[in-house]
Amino acid sequence: MTNEARVFVGAQKTLESVGAAITNNSVAQADDANYSLSADGANYPDAEFVLTATFATAPTEGTALSLYARPLDVDGTGDTEIPEAARPTMFIGSFFVNNVTTAQLMVLRAYELPTLATYYIHNNGTGQTVSAGWILKVTPRTIGPA
Repeated sequence: MTNEARVFVGAQKTLESVGAAITNNSVAQADDANYSLSADGANYPDAEFVLTATFATAPTEGTALSLYARPLDVDGTGDTEIPEAARPTMFIGSFFVNNVTTAQLMVLRAYELPTLATYYIHNNGTGQTVSAGWILKVTPRTIGPA
């Protein structure tokens, strides 16, 4: 077949390997690395994020750990504001949690990411603290002709 769509994926990058605890309704930065579409993402505009998180006490089922981007170098070297729980910046999507205390691996596909950004997790009303040691990884992806 010709001109069929094909998914292309790049190399996975770790944005946070051992995150600090995130209390309920708080925001924490994945501060191990930024993510650049050109340097890290092969200029693919989309990505798949994987969040691995645990809770000491089971969270409320179906509540969310939300992912926000803080676009960097948007005006020369000027950056957007750091996200806050009451004033998020660029919403990327949500990881919905299960009411368990075992490690949860959650996947989020995101589209049209900022050119350069740092990423944040918002413990958005789970009712519990995300345990220290959470991990956030990103894999660039796009769809193109075969």
